[in-house]
Amino acid sequence: MSRYLLLATALMATFLAALCLGRIVVSFGDLAQVLRQGPEAKAWFLVHDLRLPRLLTALGAGAAFGLAGAISQSLFRNPLAAPEMLGVTAGASLGAVAMLVAGANGLAVTFGATGGAVVATLVLLLLAGRAPETSRLILTGIGISLTAGALTGLLLSRASDTLAGDAMLWLTGSLNGRHWPQARLIWAVLPLLLIATALAARPLDRMELGDDLARSLGIPVQAARPLLILLAAGLIAAGVAVTGPVGFVGLMAGPIARRLANGTGPDLIGAAMIGALIMLLADLLVTLSAPLALLPAGVFTGLMGAPWLIWLLWRDDTERTAA
Repeated sequence: MSRYLLLATALMATFLAALCLGRIVVSFGDLAQVLRQGPEAKAWFLVHDLRLPRLLTALGAGAAFGLAGAISQSLFRNPLAAPEMLGVTAGASLGAVAMLVAGANGLAVTFGATGGAVVATLVLLLLAGRAPETSRLILTGIGISLTAGALTGLLLSRASDTLAGDAMLWLTGSLNGRHWPQARLIWAVLPLLLIATALAARPLDRMELGDDLARSLGIPVQAARPLLILLAAGLIAAGVAVTGPVGFVGLMAGPIARRLANGTGPDLIGAAMIGALIMLLADLLVTLSAPLALLPAGVFTGLMGAPWLIWLLWRDDTERTAA
């Protein structure tokens, strides 16, 4: 329980720092005035209309990405497994880019990403079969990712420079320009996904032991695996729809949570909290770097995630050599 308290404290501190810091610094007195006076407070627009919805979007999307990563890593029994392996992220990106190239913006792009994720998930389940094995799932997901990536590249090549630039910014993953519609959308669907994740915790933990042992423990593996895929896909779709495909969050959150829990199976609560913390840290870095350049959050999650991936690979090689 102490690690959850530590993570909650880190989340609160980072949230407050991101809420207060920026080109215009908001003091704690200004925050108190916003709470007391509401729209009459001088910092109301900055806090309520600009920063708060962006941070709530970051919290929700980060939790979704973290949970999707933890589920994927347990499902494939590999700490290097990323949610992107399912192909849902690439499908969502294709749907969003199609809307952007068509000249749409705002919630239309969000719904385009959601539609692309749904189609990719259905194709994944259709091609993987009724009782999908891990290797078949991975190969099918990679195939979907490559196909969707090729179609995305084709759309970008035929778009104008302005629309292609907007699409490339979205593909990096960004919290810039996220307002209350995106925040409400992610928090409308996330509680349902969290309940489903809580129900899936026990089957997921048992399936890490292998299919045969999981069956002996009463887990219907053939029925559970497609449902877990749907759950991971729903979490990915929810996050990508509001922020774009922010990389490395799912890859980092699950292993970090597992290490904090001393490696005792998947820590889904910890993964959600760490995913949210990573997104908040990325947004804080975006804010602090704003005087130099307005960078998307995906740049900073990449800068955090690339060394983490290299370290995981190095540790895996070291453990194999020692064995």
